[in-house]
Amino acid sequence: MGRQISGLGGAGGMIDMGFQNLSRLLASGKPIRVVVLDAQVYSNTGGQACTSGFLGQISDMAAYGKDQHGKEETRKELALLAMAHRNVYVLQSSQANASHLIGGVLKGLQSHYPSVFILHSPCPPEHGVGDDAATAAAKLTLESRAFPLMVYDPAEGTTLAERLSLDGNPSMQTTWPEYELSYKDADGNEASVILPITIADWAATEGRFRKHFTPAPEDDGDDDAVPFHEYLLMTPDERADKTPFIRVLDDDQRLGRLAVSQEIVALAEDRLEVWSLLRQLAGLEATDEVRGLVEGELDEEYEGKLTALRAEYEAQLSELKSSYPRVIARRMAEGLIRAGNGQRTVADLLKEIDAMPNLAPIHFDNSDATAVSTAPPPSSPAAPAVMAAPAVTTVADEEEDEEDEEIALGPYIDTARCTTCDECTNINNRMFAYDDKKQAYIKDPRVGTFKELVQAAEKCPVEIIHPGTPLNPKEKGLEKWVKRAEPFN
Repeated sequence: MGRQISGLGGAGGMIDMGFQNLSRLLASGKPIRVVVLDAQVYSNTGGQACTSGFLGQISDMAAYGKDQHGKEETRKELALLAMAHRNVYVLQSSQANASHLIGGVLKGLQSHYPSVFILHSPCPPEHGVGDDAATAAAKLTLESRAFPLMVYDPAEGTTLAERLSLDGNPSMQTTWPEYELSYKDADGNEASVILPITIADWAATEGRFRKHFTPAPEDDGDDDAVPFHEYLLMTPDERADKTPFIRVLDDDQRLGRLAVSQEIVALAEDRLEVWSLLRQLAGLEATDEVRGLVEGELDEEYEGKLTALRAEYEAQLSELKSSYPRVIARRMAEGLIRAGNGQRTVADLLKEIDAMPNLAPIHFDNSDATAVSTAPPPSSPAAPAVMAAPAVTTVADEEEDEEDEEIALGPYIDTARCTTCDECTNINNRMFAYDDKKQAYIKDPRVGTFKELVQAAEKCPVEIIHPGTPLNPKEKGLEKWVKRAEPFN
């Protein structure tokens, strides 16, 4: 099928005419099912590359930013065009994540809405990869953000954030997924480095982009080469006289460098823009305007709470100053009376105290029965400290405290039973990691979501992942994920 929509554009119909017809069908509301195989080439023109068409279509960079006639144009995003109909189920998936693909197709077939399935289909001959490398090529395309996975389901809610899900994409909390690259250093010793998987790392594996990479020498002390992912963060002025590069391994497992062309830089910026847009639509990323608005509201709320707490503190301190001396005086008097076994009066006890060394005389103000010291504190030796009686705690207070306390369960994995299936690390390889025995453990639960913990538990074939309780009580859809976590805790 290539880049045509079969039956919608005629025998030689191109994508624009095909989508016009598709749009009419989608607008009809009929439960049609459309499957689009995105091979990133025109199937009726012998594999001609082009940037128009579906989300994730990456052309031969010689034609980057132009259609088949050489005209400048912005890359079309079929998934966004289909979503614009609002009541259309849209799946964008790939063989790189089989569970996402199969689950998304089954859900779309059961939907009463029109459904569009956009499936990435690498073409080995046209892309310049091995005949048996389609799955590996698809996986790298996904990890480099060239072809993000997504599901838009109108049945999930009334807002875009509720309807759009980016589940299945690796390391959604970071710009790029990161992996450990093992190599041999100059002395032949084993070493490793953590590097991101970028668009350039993906493009370097396909023959159609070969001319956009050139070998670059190692750092000679006066080097203007900059890692590709760092180059993308620079301003135009900072990029002047700089050359982006990526790391590669040679046949001897030594680190090398490939310089990257500006066309690949433009491609990366384009795909990151789409990835950021999808994250914003899914409610996973806030724009500067929204962030500023939220921060303003939070600052205002914080100031209000701070003012209330300060007023409460001042009121409690004032009350303590006025009442605490009376309490201490009363307790001291009660203690002294008990010490006399009822045989001596308070006056007798006070005389004994006055006679004790290093104790200041105590006088009582009859107006408020407050004990007042009329002498400065002794310098040495120190007088025995008078311990205040502990605050009285009622049974009701204890029960209330117990109700307020919630037992928090940290997530964990039965590491010894791990089968190294990669299901959890594919979800978030910053939260899940492998130990020296290639068995999974939870590296840092704070760099992921409770949702990802539950999804990993559900996908684990041996059911050894226990999500525990959520760390973030404000996480989206938390009630649903807590319910789904129960069988694994």
